[in-house]
Amino acid sequence: MNLIAALLMALGLSLSSLYLFPSGQPQPADFILLAFAAVMVAMALRDDELVLSPFALAWGLMLVWILLVCLTWTLVTQSTAFFIHVAFFLFNFLIGMALLRLLGVYGDKVHGLIRTALSLALLISASQVMVQLALGSGRTTGSFNNPNQLAFFSLCGIVILMLLDDFHPRMRLTTLVGLGAALVGIFAASSLAALGGLTLVALAWALANVVSFKQLLRLSVVVAGLCALLLVIDLQSGGQVQHNLTARLDMAPTKVDRMVEERQFDRLLNFPHYAILGAGEAERQRFAPHDSHEIHSSFINMLFAYGLPGLGLFLVLLAAAVWRAPLYVWVGLAGPLLYSVTHNGLRTTLFWVMLTLCWHLYHRLPDRWDEAALSSRQLR
Repeated sequence: MNLIAALLMALGLSLSSLYLFPSGQPQPADFILLAFAAVMVAMALRDDELVLSPFALAWGLMLVWILLVCLTWTLVTQSTAFFIHVAFFLFNFLIGMALLRLLGVYGDKVHGLIRTALSLALLISASQVMVQLALGSGRTTGSFNNPNQLAFFSLCGIVILMLLDDFHPRMRLTTLVGLGAALVGIFAASSLAALGGLTLVALAWALANVVSFKQLLRLSVVVAGLCALLLVIDLQSGGQVQHNLTARLDMAPTKVDRMVEERQFDRLLNFPHYAILGAGEAERQRFAPHDSHEIHSSFINMLFAYGLPGLGLFLVLLAAAVWRAPLYVWVGLAGPLLYSVTHNGLRTTLFWVMLTLCWHLYHRLPDRWDEAALSSRQLR
């Protein structure tokens, strides 16, 4: 059964970039990942002992609080629309917990499976980007429904590929293909926030490798190769990628000036009392005339929709994920978090997969160091 779950996880992750239905509706990969979670839950019920980590506890408490907020507003407004947002959080929680158990069973063997599946997902999206660029599209969407989904998925994908090698990526084909496809997605989406996040990931990569000449040389070769790939793609598209980026950069000052209104931050400014316990994410007509769209920020959305307790638990979850990680991991994870300041990425499953992997990879490091020290003393 564990092997079946591993195969379901790999298949679901491989197809996670393929959007066939409108945003907000389940995609093909979601059903496969849900089956993966169901198998893992069934297997967990047979475990002799279930260990509750601080990471899982913070995530679970956040989910409970979100459920309470939505239940309260459902009773107040007599609307069940709030529960669709609970479903997103519950789904990602189940996937995260299932992945943690799978990693606990198979350990490092799962890393290669995740790496291959994610690289395939990024390659699927990048192939669609190439077709769209060849057809003269502006900001491309790849296999997603909008450019922002493409950019955020690609950015989280890069961080996961880096995490799997502790930001010391080896010259393996799957890693290089995944990184190249992710870069194509970010640049083709022409997302300024994603480019800012990518800069932080590149800085983390440099920090992790600066002490080793061999790693630094490898880093230079990979960067040169990826830049050459982007140049070739831009030339093949007739300069479309460069044109899109230039246009977006020209718009940057205007977007900054209008950020409060465009990102719906003014909803918080006009209804600050909802930030205490949360307003939920449905029935936005309560906030007219500031009700046209959802709040485009993971952090401000958590604050307004689920109040100070919701935002606090979300921040605790983030802190738990990186608490024992090296500085360069903090910097690397700051890339997607920077993007999340002006975009709502809380429904993106890959974001939660990234946090889950970060917790799994680094929270036991001191134990490993202790074991290494003990082995050293025994040898003496």
